[in-house]
Amino acid sequence: MHRFQPANQEWWNKPLVLVDGRRLPAELAILNLEFGDGEGGVWMNSRKPESGVVDLVLVQADQFKTSRVRVPRFVSVLLRQVYETSKLKKGCPDLVIWSLPNERIRLVEVKCPHWDSPTLEQEIFMETAESLGVLTSIVEWEFKDK
Repeated sequence: MHRFQPANQEWWNKPLVLVDGRRLPAELAILNLEFGDGEGGVWMNSRKPESGVVDLVLVQADQFKTSRVRVPRFVSVLLRQVYETSKLKKGCPDLVIWSLPNERIRLVEVKCPHWDSPTLEQEIFMETAESLGVLTSIVEWEFKDK
């Protein structure tokens, strides 16, 4: 269980946490904590498997914009395969983490158990990914004052 200071602010209905003086969604804070040696990854906050978010940048006062990057081709191919095999239109876990050159992928769903649990689509997506040899996990977080 990861514990974060609350930023007392929301972005797109997501509570932000404080990490090194920055306000971030818990997904991005955990993304950076989950990286192992030689790993890259993104927060998949959309249904398109070609790109994901790597940072939330403060533009002015309380306005943010996301910094997106393209994922490696083997990642988007695998995600499309999971969608096709599972017959889902949504359900990809929050974080997609990969390592090069061995092209290993792992999927991480980020949840605060005080108000959030995996959806049926997320459970099916992760089961399908596991059947294709992909490691999956759920990482929990909460605010430090809880």
